[in-house]
Amino acid sequence: MRVRQLGRVDYVDTALSMQRFTENRSPESEDELWLCEHAPVFTQGIAGKTDHLLAPGDIQIVQTNRGGQVTYHGPANSWPTR
Repeated sequence: MRVRQLGRVDYVDTALSMQRFTENRSPESEDELWLCEHAPVFTQGIAGKTDHLLAPGDIQIVQTNRGGQVTYHGPANSWPTR
Protein backbone atom coordinates (compact mmCIF):
# COMPACT_ATOMS: atom_id res chain seq x y z
CA MET A 1 0.00 0.00 0.00
CA ARG A 2 1.20 3.46 -0.88
CA VAL A 3 0.63 6.21 1.70
CA ARG A 4 0.33 9.72 0.31
CA GLN A 5 0.95 12.61 2.72
CA LEU A 6 -0.94 15.48 1.06
CA GLY A 7 -0.80 18.10 3.80
CA ARG A 8 -3.51 20.76 3.84
CA VAL A 9 -5.60 20.59 0.65
CA ASP A 10 -8.83 21.85 -0.86
CA TYR A 11 -11.67 19.42 -0.04
CA VAL A 12 -13.42 19.51 -3.43
CA ASP A 13 -10.24 19.26 -5.52
CA THR A 14 -8.99 16.32 -3.46
CA ALA A 15 -12.33 14.48 -3.49
CA LEU A 16 -12.40 14.80 -7.29
CA SER A 17 -8.81 13.55 -7.53
CA MET A 18 -9.70 10.55 -5.39
CA GLN A 19 -12.67 9.76 -7.64
CA ARG A 20 -10.45 9.97 -10.75
CA PHE A 21 -7.87 7.72 -9.10
CA THR A 22 -10.57 5.12 -8.36
CA GLU A 23 -12.08 5.32 -11.87
CA ASN A 24 -8.67 4.79 -13.50
CA ARG A 25 -7.53 1.86 -11.33
CA SER A 26 -6.64 -1.48 -12.85
CA PRO A 27 -6.20 -4.85 -11.13
CA GLU A 28 -2.48 -4.03 -10.96
CA SER A 29 -2.97 -0.65 -9.26
CA GLU A 30 -1.44 -0.38 -5.82
CA ASP A 31 -3.86 0.54 -3.01
CA GLU A 32 -3.40 4.07 -1.68
CA LEU A 33 -4.15 5.76 1.60
CA TRP A 34 -4.43 9.54 1.26
CA LEU A 35 -3.69 11.50 4.45
CA CYS A 36 -4.74 15.11 4.37
CA GLU A 37 -6.26 18.02 6.22
CA HIS A 38 -8.79 20.49 4.85
CA ALA A 39 -10.80 23.45 6.00
CA PRO A 40 -14.16 22.68 7.66
CA VAL A 41 -16.87 21.65 5.20
CA PHE A 42 -20.42 20.31 5.27
CA THR A 43 -21.31 17.66 2.70
CA GLN A 44 -24.95 17.40 1.73
CA GLY A 45 -26.00 14.00 0.40
CA ILE A 46 -28.86 13.21 -1.95
CA ALA A 47 -31.28 12.93 0.99
CA GLY A 48 -30.16 16.30 2.36
CA LYS A 49 -32.35 19.37 2.32
CA THR A 50 -31.34 23.00 2.58
CA ASP A 51 -33.22 23.37 5.87
CA HIS A 52 -31.08 20.59 7.40
CA LEU A 53 -28.23 23.12 7.54
CA LEU A 54 -29.28 25.17 10.52
CA ALA A 55 -26.36 27.59 10.86
CA PRO A 56 -23.50 26.83 8.46
CA GLY A 57 -21.97 30.27 8.89
CA ASP A 58 -19.03 30.68 6.54
CA ILE A 59 -18.37 26.92 6.24
CA GLN A 60 -18.44 25.64 2.65
CA ILE A 61 -21.36 23.36 1.68
CA VAL A 62 -20.55 20.67 -0.90
CA GLN A 63 -23.25 18.69 -2.72
CA THR A 64 -22.39 14.98 -3.01
CA ASN A 65 -23.85 11.94 -4.74
CA ARG A 66 -23.75 9.82 -1.58
CA GLY A 67 -26.73 8.81 0.51
CA GLY A 68 -27.42 10.56 3.74
CA GLN A 69 -28.20 14.09 4.68
CA VAL A 70 -25.60 16.48 6.10
CA THR A 71 -22.16 15.58 7.45
CA TYR A 72 -19.61 17.92 9.02
CA HIS A 73 -15.95 17.30 8.13
CA GLY A 74 -13.18 19.16 9.90
CA PRO A 75 -11.02 19.41 12.98
CA ALA A 76 -12.93 18.80 16.22
CA ASN A 77 -11.98 22.21 17.57
CA SER A 78 -13.52 23.92 14.54
CA TRP A 79 -17.11 22.77 15.17
CA PRO A 80 -19.42 25.69 14.32
CA THR A 81 -21.02 27.54 17.20
CA ARG A 82 -24.03 29.75 17.19
